[in-house]
Amino acid sequence: MAIIERTIEVEASADELYEVVSNIEQYPSFLTWCESSEILSIEDNLVTASLCISILGFKSTVTTLNQLDRPTKIVMNLQKGPFKSFKGTWLFEVIELERTRVTYSMEYRIANPITEFMVKQKLAPFVDQFVREFVKKFKGKATD
Repeated sequence: MAIIERTIEVEASADELYEVVSNIEQYPSFLTWCESSEILSIEDNLVTASLCISILGFKSTVTTLNQLDRPTKIVMNLQKGPFKSFKGTWLFEVIELERTRVTYSMEYRIANPITEFMVKQKLAPFVDQFVREFVKKFKGKATD
């Protein structure tokens, strides 16, 4: 299983940053690779959502079950999609009142070994872009 992790510090509260990540329906407005998003169900702190994505020349729909623990953590587990397995985690750690350490990590395995080899070569730069797009949105949200 491959693991990718990125950590950044952002001048905003953990609650503000959590709000950006948990607002799945807004992803297509600021994530260049997300063509559409849909909330399929909400039950307590569990949200099932689907994203139509276009990444690295692949177009697919990914459905995850998301456990929301406001304002510290969001854990995403694959329900349906091109991965054999996938788990993503967002952590929001308060450093100061308006400064938060944000960590995004993902563990994944792709079913087809040839596809996995090709994707593995390009996935780290994609995750860097993914985190940059969220940071840009975080900074815009913090100044609103």
